[in-house]
Amino acid sequence: MGSTASDELIKTWVTGWSSARGYDSRHEGRVHAALRHDTIGDWEYVIHEPSIGELAAIAETLRKHPARRLTVFVEDAEGFLGATGDLALATVDANEVLMVTDMGEQDVELPRNPEGFVLQTERDGTRAYVSVHLEDDSAVVAASGHVSVVDGFAVFDRIITAPEYRRRGLGSFVMRALASLALEHDVDEGLLVASLDGQALYGYLGWTPLGAMVTLEAAQS
Repeated sequence: MGSTASDELIKTWVTGWSSARGYDSRHEGRVHAALRHDTIGDWEYVIHEPSIGELAAIAETLRKHPARRLTVFVEDAEGFLGATGDLALATVDANEVLMVTDMGEQDVELPRNPEGFVLQTERDGTRAYVSVHLEDDSAVVAASGHVSVVDGFAVFDRIITAPEYRRRGLGSFVMRALASLALEHDVDEGLLVASLDGQALYGYLGWTPLGAMVTLEAAQS
């Protein structure tokens, strides 16, 4: 596995993440964007290690369109935030990290259902969605997740376990199920953004961090 965080890698992640969520996306030079119709109702810009000039230009756009957001991938989140003080940007989240794994080490077989649960899978081209339901009540979704294959990468997203079903191994089960579906295609590496809570799980599953993810918005005047 040889990936490092780069503009091309971030473009791949944005493409896969947008596809998994059904967002429109666009790429203009080093600035990538996704139309987050289900949350902020506007565009979220994404960029890797921006210069102060790039940040200033995006910050001006955010002031004109307050619903929009900026996500930045950097090696040092604290140092980056310390350099943005004059740009009137407010931090939304600085606890997530980009992680990568070697898909060649993943199991190609769908895992067995955990006792008391049933796995459902949906495929749509290079995208897949899995959900884990109670065996005796299929209306209950205990855990779920998405994966989208882009240019040899499997981009995992929205790996969710309902609070009342946590600590039963369902998160790991969903990841193994998604990996097996992704490996139906030609993939070499996996990408995901991990929350503070999820980083321990993914580390246990063999994922390694590539850098920090910081989300910003225009500061309220």
